[in-house]
Amino acid sequence: MRRFLLLSLLGLAACGTPYERCTRDAARFYADALEEQSRIARDLARGYTYVTEWETRRRWQLCGAYGEHPHYCWRTDTEPVTRRVPVNAFELRRRATEIEAALPQLRRDAAAGQAECRQRFPEEVDPATVHAD
Repeated sequence: MRRFLLLSLLGLAACGTPYERCTRDAARFYADALEEQSRIARDLARGYTYVTEWETRRRWQLCGAYGEHPHYCWRTDTEPVTRRVPVNAFELRRRATEIEAALPQLRRDAAAGQAECRQRFPEEVDPATVHAD
């Protein structure tokens, strides 16, 4: 029982404090936009992207043995198959432009959300990490 309680407390501690969760949630859309912008730039520079699809295949396999005689049967396996796919450069550039236009507002929203978090959880704010917005 003690071990379960200890593991549960460690699991909760790994999620972060309420202040950390609040700031992470406040900046989530901004961070997602930056990540998407980075992915688009990488795909444009490379000229292709990766697509993973699930394919179902049938295989003739050894299923067991009856005495000394092997028994074979069909088995169905579903596996991920990753392929390179050429990118639509026009569409990616259009999306990058949209993200670039949205970033300033997302940055302001993230800063406002983090300021609200500092007000909601003043006891958890580290003075060394507070920046003037």
